[in-house]
Amino acid sequence: MSGSGLTRALAAFVAGLRSEHVPPAARQEAHRAMADCLGGAVAGARDEVARIAAAAQARPGGACTLWGTGLRADVHDAALVNGCAAHAHALDDTHESMRGHPSAPLVPAILAVGELVDAGGEDLATAYVAGTEAACRLGRSVNDRHSQLGWHTTGTLGPVGAAAACAWLLRLDAGRTAHALGIAASMAGGLRVNFGTMAKALHAGLAAQHGVQAARLAAGGMTASVAALEGYEGFLQLFCDDGSQDVARALRGLGEHFEVLTPGIVYKQYPTCSLMHALIDMVLQARAQGLLTPADGLELRCAISQRLEAVRGKAWPATGLAAKFCVEYCVAVAVQEGTQGIADFTDAAIHRPGLRELAQRVRLSQGQDFPPGNGDCAELVVLRDGREVLRRRQAKPCGHPSMPLSPAQHEAKFMACAAPVLGAAKARRLLQTLHSPQPCSARELARALALPCA
Repeated sequence: MSGSGLTRALAAFVAGLRSEHVPPAARQEAHRAMADCLGGAVAGARDEVARIAAAAQARPGGACTLWGTGLRADVHDAALVNGCAAHAHALDDTHESMRGHPSAPLVPAILAVGELVDAGGEDLATAYVAGTEAACRLGRSVNDRHSQLGWHTTGTLGPVGAAAACAWLLRLDAGRTAHALGIAASMAGGLRVNFGTMAKALHAGLAAQHGVQAARLAAGGMTASVAALEGYEGFLQLFCDDGSQDVARALRGLGEHFEVLTPGIVYKQYPTCSLMHALIDMVLQARAQGLLTPADGLELRCAISQRLEAVRGKAWPATGLAAKFCVEYCVAVAVQEGTQGIADFTDAAIHRPGLRELAQRVRLSQGQDFPPGNGDCAELVVLRDGREVLRRRQAKPCGHPSMPLSPAQHEAKFMACAAPVLGAAKARRLLQTLHSPQPCSARELARALALPCA
C-alpha cells in the first residue's frame, strides 16, 4: 500500500474491527495486559505525580473514577490522572514495535470512555487490541530513528493509539476515526529530557487524555487531515529527519496478525528502565544462587546495549525517579538488597549506606557483539580480587514473550502493587474479576478500583 493511505488504512481497520475478529489468544493477552496495567496503576495512585494530578483535576460528581482513591473527575481528566498513576512507578508493560509503553496510555483512556458509555468487558478488550495496533504499527514506521531523536514514544505514539481505542468504543465510522487519528497526531509530544522526573509519567497521562479528547471531538464532527500521519509536514515526516520512516512496515500484515501477540507485550518485573532488566535478572539470579555477595574485592563488569547507553543516567541520581535510569545504582541495589522494587526508588532509598560505594565497583561498557537492534541484551562478568568467577549473557528480560512470566508471577506482581492500596481481600477480588471467563463492564471495574469517599 502506498504511503498516502496510512491514516485511512489504520482508521478503516479500527472502524471495521469486530470482537469476533480477535482471536482468543489475542483477547486473553489484552485482558492480561489490562490487569497488569491496573495493578501498577493502583500502586501509582499513591505516588506524588498522581496525587498532584488528582488534586488539580478531581471534581465532585465527575463521570469517572480516579483509581485507588475515593475521587472522581471528568472523562478527559480521569484519563490524565489514571495515566499518570499507570506510569508513575515504571512498572507498566512495553512493546518492541512501539519502543515504549502501550498500556499506560491505552487502559486509562479505554476505561474512562468505557465508564462513560458503560462498555462491556469484551468491548474493552477489543478496544485495547485496536489501540495497540494503531500505536505499535505507527511505531514500526518511525522507529528506531524516532526514539534516537529524543522523543518519548509513549507520549508521541500513545495519543494515536488511545484515540483509535476510544474511537472504537464510540463506534465511529472510518471517516471520523481518521479524523480522530489526525487530531491525536497534532497532540503528540514527549521529550526524553524529562526522563527521571515526574513529567515522564505525565507523558502517559497526557497521551491518554489526548486520545479521549481526539475521539470525542471527532465524534462531535471536528475534522483533521485524513493524511495527518503520512502527509507532507505530517507525523512521519516531522518525527523522523532522515527518511527512515516506512509505511509498508506499518501496514504489513494488518488484520492478519495482532501486535498484542506478534511481537507481543513485554511485562516488567522492576520499576526501572526496561532496557536494563535482562542485566538485573542476571544480578538477582546470581545473588539468589549465592554467587554474588557484596564484599571487598568485588567488581562487576556490565556490557549494555547502545540503546541503554543512550538513555541511562550518567551521574549519581539526586532523586528516586532519576535512580530508575542509573544502571550502577540499580545493579548496586540488586547486589546489596537482593531486590528491585518500588521501595528501592524513593528519595530516601538512594542514600542507604553502602550503595554508592558498591555502585563504584560497577564498570559499564557498550557490548560490541550484541545482536543488532536488540536494546535488551546484556552481559554480566563478576570478578573477585581480579579473578573472574561468573560470566553470563542474556538477550531478553524475563517477561518478554520469549521468556514469559508464569501465572503465579503475574499474580504476585499484581498483589504486591494493589494490596497495599485496596487491601488484600479487595485486591484479590479485583484480580479474580479481571481474569473471569465473563469479563465485567467498565463501570463494574471502576467500582472495584475505587476506595470509599473520604
